[in-house]
Amino acid sequence: MKAALLALVLSLPACKGSGYSYISNASTKTYFKVPEEWELFERSEMMSGESPAVSIQSLQGASDLWVVAFDAAPSPDLDNVLATSSQHPTGYALVRPLTEKERDTYSLASLRNEVVPLDRLKQAEGRVEAVSEEEIELESGAHGSRLVNEIKVEGDVFTLDQTGLVDSGTHRVYVLVIGCEAACYEANKAVIDQVADSWTIEES
Repeated sequence: MKAALLALVLSLPACKGSGYSYISNASTKTYFKVPEEWELFERSEMMSGESPAVSIQSLQGASDLWVVAFDAAPSPDLDNVLATSSQHPTGYALVRPLTEKERDTYSLASLRNEVVPLDRLKQAEGRVEAVSEEEIELESGAHGSRLVNEIKVEGDVFTLDQTGLVDSGTHRVYVLVIGCEAACYEANKAVIDQVADSWTIEES
Protein backbone atom coordinates (compact mmCIF):
# COMPACT_ATOMS: atom_id res chain seq x y z
CA MET A 1 0.00 0.00 0.00
CA LYS A 2 1.25 3.48 -0.78
CA ALA A 3 2.88 5.24 2.17
CA ALA A 4 0.87 8.43 1.73
CA LEU A 5 -2.32 6.45 2.09
CA LEU A 6 -1.23 4.60 5.19
CA ALA A 7 -2.43 7.35 7.52
CA LEU A 8 -5.80 7.36 5.80
CA VAL A 9 -6.17 3.63 6.12
CA LEU A 10 -5.11 3.65 9.75
CA SER A 11 -7.35 6.56 10.70
CA LEU A 12 -10.23 4.12 11.07
CA PRO A 13 -9.50 0.77 12.69
CA ALA A 14 -10.20 -2.24 10.50
CA CYS A 15 -12.30 -4.92 12.12
CA LYS A 16 -10.05 -7.74 13.20
CA GLY A 17 -10.10 -10.43 10.56
CA SER A 18 -12.61 -8.51 8.44
CA GLY A 19 -10.42 -8.64 5.33
CA TYR A 20 -11.15 -4.99 4.60
CA SER A 21 -9.14 -1.78 4.78
CA TYR A 22 -10.94 1.41 5.79
CA ILE A 23 -10.09 4.66 4.00
CA SER A 24 -11.23 7.97 5.46
CA ASN A 25 -10.83 11.70 5.09
CA ALA A 26 -11.32 13.77 8.24
CA SER A 27 -11.86 17.13 6.53
CA THR A 28 -14.76 15.86 4.41
CA LYS A 29 -16.00 13.37 7.05
CA THR A 30 -16.20 10.56 4.55
CA TYR A 31 -15.02 6.98 4.58
CA PHE A 32 -15.43 3.66 2.84
CA LYS A 33 -13.86 0.21 2.84
CA VAL A 34 -12.30 -2.04 0.23
CA PRO A 35 -10.90 -5.57 0.41
CA GLU A 36 -7.42 -5.32 1.85
CA GLU A 37 -5.83 -6.95 -1.20
CA TRP A 38 -7.09 -4.19 -3.53
CA GLU A 39 -4.41 -1.71 -4.56
CA LEU A 40 -4.91 1.97 -3.71
CA PHE A 41 -3.70 4.98 -5.71
CA GLU A 42 -3.39 8.44 -4.21
CA ARG A 43 -4.22 11.80 -5.77
CA SER A 44 -0.66 12.67 -6.82
CA GLU A 45 -0.39 9.47 -8.87
CA MET A 46 -3.72 10.11 -10.54
CA MET A 47 -2.88 13.70 -11.41
CA SER A 48 0.56 12.91 -12.80
CA GLY A 49 -0.61 10.04 -14.99
CA GLU A 50 -2.44 10.18 -18.29
CA SER A 51 -5.20 7.69 -17.54
CA PRO A 52 -8.34 8.76 -19.39
CA ALA A 53 -10.51 6.82 -16.94
CA VAL A 54 -10.01 9.30 -14.12
CA SER A 55 -10.90 12.54 -15.88
CA ILE A 56 -10.20 15.01 -13.09
CA GLN A 57 -7.25 16.83 -14.62
CA SER A 58 -9.19 20.11 -14.69
CA LEU A 59 -9.47 19.99 -10.91
CA GLN A 60 -5.76 19.97 -10.18
CA GLY A 61 -5.95 23.42 -8.63
CA ALA A 62 -8.75 22.52 -6.22
CA SER A 63 -7.13 22.43 -2.78
CA ASP A 64 -10.23 20.84 -1.26
CA LEU A 65 -10.25 17.89 -3.67
CA TRP A 66 -9.90 14.41 -2.18
CA VAL A 67 -9.64 11.35 -4.38
CA VAL A 68 -8.50 7.74 -3.94
CA ALA A 69 -8.58 5.13 -6.72
CA PHE A 70 -8.49 1.36 -6.37
CA ASP A 71 -7.89 -1.71 -8.52
CA ALA A 72 -8.61 -5.34 -7.63
CA ALA A 73 -6.50 -6.82 -10.47
CA PRO A 74 -3.66 -9.23 -9.58
CA SER A 75 -1.32 -6.82 -11.40
CA PRO A 76 -2.89 -3.48 -10.46
CA ASP A 77 -2.36 -0.43 -12.62
CA LEU A 78 -3.92 3.02 -12.63
CA ASP A 79 -4.71 2.57 -16.33
CA ASN A 80 -7.12 -0.21 -15.33
CA VAL A 81 -9.36 2.20 -13.44
CA LEU A 82 -12.78 2.13 -15.13
CA ALA A 83 -11.27 0.62 -18.27
CA THR A 84 -14.24 -0.85 -20.16
CA SER A 85 -12.55 -4.24 -20.66
CA SER A 86 -11.44 -4.60 -17.03
CA GLN A 87 -11.92 -8.12 -15.68
CA HIS A 88 -11.58 -6.97 -12.05
CA PRO A 89 -13.42 -4.31 -10.04
CA THR A 90 -11.88 -0.84 -10.20
CA GLY A 91 -12.98 2.66 -9.34
CA TYR A 92 -12.43 5.68 -7.16
CA ALA A 93 -13.86 7.81 -4.37
CA LEU A 94 -14.00 11.54 -4.98
CA VAL A 95 -15.05 14.51 -2.87
CA ARG A 96 -14.79 17.85 -4.64
CA PRO A 97 -15.98 21.39 -4.04
CA LEU A 98 -18.42 22.99 -6.44
CA THR A 99 -17.45 26.30 -7.96
CA GLU A 100 -19.72 29.32 -7.54
CA LYS A 101 -20.82 28.94 -11.15
CA GLU A 102 -21.61 25.24 -10.69
CA ARG A 103 -23.62 25.91 -7.54
CA ASP A 104 -26.09 28.04 -9.50
CA THR A 105 -27.06 25.21 -11.84
CA TYR A 106 -25.97 21.94 -10.20
CA SER A 107 -28.82 19.42 -10.11
CA LEU A 108 -29.51 15.72 -9.71
CA ALA A 109 -28.97 15.44 -13.46
CA SER A 110 -25.55 17.02 -13.02
CA LEU A 111 -24.78 14.52 -10.30
CA ARG A 112 -25.95 11.63 -12.47
CA ASN A 113 -23.52 12.71 -15.20
CA GLU A 114 -20.64 13.55 -12.87
CA VAL A 115 -18.47 10.59 -13.93
CA VAL A 116 -19.81 9.59 -17.36
CA PRO A 117 -22.27 11.58 -19.57
CA LEU A 118 -24.95 8.95 -19.06
CA ASP A 119 -27.83 11.05 -20.37
CA ARG A 120 -26.08 11.84 -23.64
CA LEU A 121 -24.98 8.26 -24.17
CA LYS A 122 -28.50 7.00 -23.48
CA GLN A 123 -30.54 9.54 -25.39
CA ALA A 124 -28.31 10.29 -28.36
CA GLU A 125 -26.52 6.99 -28.81
CA GLY A 126 -28.61 4.36 -27.00
CA ARG A 127 -25.53 2.93 -25.33
CA VAL A 128 -26.77 2.95 -21.73
CA GLU A 129 -29.19 0.53 -20.10
CA ALA A 130 -30.32 1.16 -16.53
CA VAL A 131 -29.97 -1.80 -14.17
CA SER A 132 -31.08 -0.23 -10.89
CA GLU A 133 -31.59 3.13 -9.18
CA GLU A 134 -31.86 3.91 -5.49
CA GLU A 135 -32.56 7.39 -4.15
CA ILE A 136 -30.58 8.47 -1.08
CA GLU A 137 -31.44 11.25 1.36
CA LEU A 138 -29.61 11.81 4.62
CA GLU A 139 -30.93 13.64 7.69
CA SER A 140 -28.33 16.35 7.09
CA GLY A 141 -29.99 17.19 3.77
CA ALA A 142 -27.31 15.57 1.62
CA HIS A 143 -29.05 13.74 -1.17
CA GLY A 144 -28.42 11.81 -4.36
CA SER A 145 -28.62 8.27 -5.64
CA ARG A 146 -26.92 4.97 -6.31
CA LEU A 147 -27.15 4.15 -9.99
CA VAL A 148 -26.10 0.97 -11.75
CA ASN A 149 -25.94 1.15 -15.55
CA GLU A 150 -24.63 -1.03 -18.33
CA ILE A 151 -22.71 0.90 -20.98
CA LYS A 152 -21.91 -0.49 -24.43
CA VAL A 153 -18.42 0.50 -25.59
CA GLU A 154 -16.98 -0.92 -28.82
CA GLY A 155 -18.38 -4.40 -28.30
CA ASP A 156 -17.79 -4.46 -24.56
CA VAL A 157 -20.54 -4.13 -21.97
CA PHE A 158 -19.25 -2.24 -18.95
CA THR A 159 -21.21 -2.01 -15.69
CA LEU A 160 -20.88 1.29 -13.85
CA ASP A 161 -22.01 1.48 -10.20
CA GLN A 162 -22.11 5.10 -9.01
CA THR A 163 -23.14 6.41 -5.62
CA GLY A 164 -23.31 10.20 -5.75
CA LEU A 165 -24.39 12.76 -3.17
CA VAL A 166 -24.45 16.54 -2.96
CA ASP A 167 -24.68 18.33 0.39
CA SER A 168 -27.70 20.42 1.41
CA GLY A 169 -25.94 23.71 0.67
CA THR A 170 -24.70 22.55 -2.76
CA HIS A 171 -21.10 23.07 -1.72
CA ARG A 172 -19.61 19.60 -2.26
CA VAL A 173 -20.09 16.51 -4.37
CA TYR A 174 -19.35 13.06 -2.94
CA VAL A 175 -18.94 10.21 -5.43
CA LEU A 176 -17.96 6.56 -5.15
CA VAL A 177 -17.79 4.79 -8.49
CA ILE A 178 -17.03 1.12 -9.11
CA GLY A 179 -17.01 -0.71 -12.41
CA CYS A 180 -15.75 -3.50 -14.61
CA GLU A 181 -16.85 -5.62 -17.57
CA ALA A 182 -20.44 -6.82 -17.09
CA ALA A 183 -19.59 -10.46 -16.38
CA CYS A 184 -16.97 -9.31 -13.87
CA TYR A 185 -19.53 -7.10 -12.15
CA GLU A 186 -21.99 -9.98 -11.78
CA ALA A 187 -19.28 -12.31 -10.47
CA ASN A 188 -18.15 -9.73 -7.91
CA LYS A 189 -21.50 -8.17 -7.07
CA ALA A 190 -21.46 -9.23 -3.42
CA VAL A 191 -18.15 -7.53 -2.66
CA ILE A 192 -19.03 -4.51 -4.82
CA ASP A 193 -22.23 -4.09 -2.79
CA GLN A 194 -20.14 -4.22 0.40
CA VAL A 195 -17.89 -1.44 -0.87
CA ALA A 196 -20.75 0.72 -2.18
CA ASP A 197 -22.79 0.30 1.01
CA SER A 198 -19.80 1.39 3.09
CA TRP A 199 -19.61 4.87 1.44
CA THR A 200 -20.43 7.10 4.38
CA ILE A 201 -20.69 10.81 5.09
CA GLU A 202 -20.65 11.53 8.81
CA GLU A 203 -23.43 13.93 9.58
CA SER A 204 -22.79 16.94 11.82
